[in-house]
Amino acid sequence: MAVAKAPRASRSDPEARRDQMIDVAMAAFADRGYPAVELKEIASEVGVTPNLIHHYFPGGKSELHLEAVKRSCAQLEEMFEASPDIPIENKMPANVARYVDEALVPTDRWKLYTRSLRSADDDLRACAVATRLAVMEGVTANHLGTTSPSPEVRAALFGVYGFLEDASDEWRIQAIGDRAKLENVIMSVLIAALATASSG
Repeated sequence: MAVAKAPRASRSDPEARRDQMIDVAMAAFADRGYPAVELKEIASEVGVTPNLIHHYFPGGKSELHLEAVKRSCAQLEEMFEASPDIPIENKMPANVARYVDEALVPTDRWKLYTRSLRSADDDLRACAVATRLAVMEGVTANHLGTTSPSPEVRAALFGVYGFLEDASDEWRIQAIGDRAKLENVIMSVLIAALATASSG
């Protein structure tokens, strides 16, 4: 699949050009995977030379890939609501719906995030793990009133999120049409894990 054409940045706006490189890279790496992407393709989509990509990203393809993963993870973190001013009965369904939106498409950022969790590259995996932990902190802030849960709760949620991410991907792969059931499964598993791990 061809990478969608990105609007070309003005020569006078290097930050916008850098942002476009990362945006195009997100789509390319998500669509074709790291080995199949060449910098010259990304350069062509942005309207620059490969040398200019090396100017912005001296580490070349691997550095650009890491920046694409970082942006993907940051965007996922920003989606989740942990404001104490919003009732939990409103926050949880909304947060789960956003999560399911990402998994069932799946979006470019979801692909990069979930692949990075399984990556042998320490930097990529660390970025994805940090995102999972940030989302977990939002869950414990919403349900337990703390972003520093006990080790038992932290360990349980970390494992539960792995299960929920895999379950959501499998839901999509198996073309199970009942989205509401998936959302209910996610909420039920999270609530049960929180209750069990924090009891006693």
